[in-house]
Amino acid sequence: MLNYIKEAIMAPSTRSSSCGKNNQSSTGKGLDKGNRDKERERDIESSGKMQGYKITDNERTRKYGIGANSLEMLIRKALLKFPLQDLHIYLATDGFEVSDDEYFNSLPAQTLFIVAGPDAVITTDGDYEFEKMRQESPLLKVADIFYDFIEQHPDKFRRMIAQYEQQKQRHALDNTKAHLSLKVDHLEWFEGSEERFQSKEEAMAMRAQTRVRGYYYKTKEELTRNKLYRQNAKARQVINSALEQFRYLLIGCDYFSMMFNRKCQQKHEILQEHIDAEETDAAGVPNKRLRQLIKDYTTRHAILDEWSVSLCTDLGDFYCQGAYSDNGNCCSLQHTINPYASRENLILFQVWNLDHQIELCRSILPSLVANVEELVTYPQRKCTLHNKRVIDISVLEYFLEIFSLKNLKLVHIVCHDKVQRTNRSNGRLLCADCHEYRIVQELMDVETADTTS
Repeated sequence: MLNYIKEAIMAPSTRSSSCGKNNQSSTGKGLDKGNRDKERERDIESSGKMQGYKITDNERTRKYGIGANSLEMLIRKALLKFPLQDLHIYLATDGFEVSDDEYFNSLPAQTLFIVAGPDAVITTDGDYEFEKMRQESPLLKVADIFYDFIEQHPDKFRRMIAQYEQQKQRHALDNTKAHLSLKVDHLEWFEGSEERFQSKEEAMAMRAQTRVRGYYYKTKEELTRNKLYRQNAKARQVINSALEQFRYLLIGCDYFSMMFNRKCQQKHEILQEHIDAEETDAAGVPNKRLRQLIKDYTTRHAILDEWSVSLCTDLGDFYCQGAYSDNGNCCSLQHTINPYASRENLILFQVWNLDHQIELCRSILPSLVANVEELVTYPQRKCTLHNKRVIDISVLEYFLEIFSLKNLKLVHIVCHDKVQRTNRSNGRLLCADCHEYRIVQELMDVETADTTS
């Protein structure tokens, strides 16, 4: 029943040391297995900075604090607490599997991980909180009672939920704490995973970054397991270069952290009509120096300015941009939410999706791979604009389609149509005269300039 309601309404797009005796060999050089394990563990612990993390199981029955400096160490220690036959590590926030040290090392201390098997359906924080709300909410208890009605009339029930959310939101904005920012002023908002932040804006910026980082690691996973990448050395070099350029561009825009940050002065165009209508209601990672140089370069050349905007008003109101098939940025159901207003709204905001209008796995990544294959197979191919030999793929265009609001729409779960779409990626092959090629190459040269200065 719970699974049906969530899918129909608002489900997310969601050792002890060995004490054996030493059996030293006659030469005096042998080590028993227990000592070898201890020595190996000491080597791993000395290889990087230890940080504290939290682990739990899918049902949240137990939670433990774990110190680790690598994914391997975390998995080994997690096995002592949850002895699963094939243990995998997932993020509690969105269920994304953590499978490499690069991603693991990008996560902050005290991140909560879920340990489960490879085929488990992960109960994310949003799912878990939803279940708690279901037990307490009169509305959702009524939904249980009217199970047969919901099963026979799902569309009508969705409309009822949408109307309820609109009424609740209007009421909440009349009695809101949305204008409060600091943790000391609105303590209940910072429960759970937000407790490490000191302001709402900082927490929301991190949520935007987390979503965008997820797209990067999804892109990296899909591209590096592709047959072309594994079997063609030239193609592998091009794809690795594109991933590195993606990383620099993401650093340049701070992983689009401003999307959910209400203090960002640059606002998305969708907000203008709402502001006009409701004006009376408005009350290996590079080092720090290199990261700043990258940000300065992208700002100076305005590479990403058009898409480095906030999706919410100064108070924190977000508006659904409508399904991918809708023209413009209008939602016919007028979905709206302010996650800054309450803990409940913050949890519900997790079921609002950033929807790729041009699909990531069905269009963008296949187009990227196809262009890489053409580049390495037919190196004499000419650029369609300058009639000169192509030398690279359009990294910037692919970047904007994967990570930016040029191709992403913020939509309520009801407006997220998960169907195959006909629109196609605009990625192409570039020559040395293409402006897009030159601007990205100059960005990549920032590191060289930094090391020689």
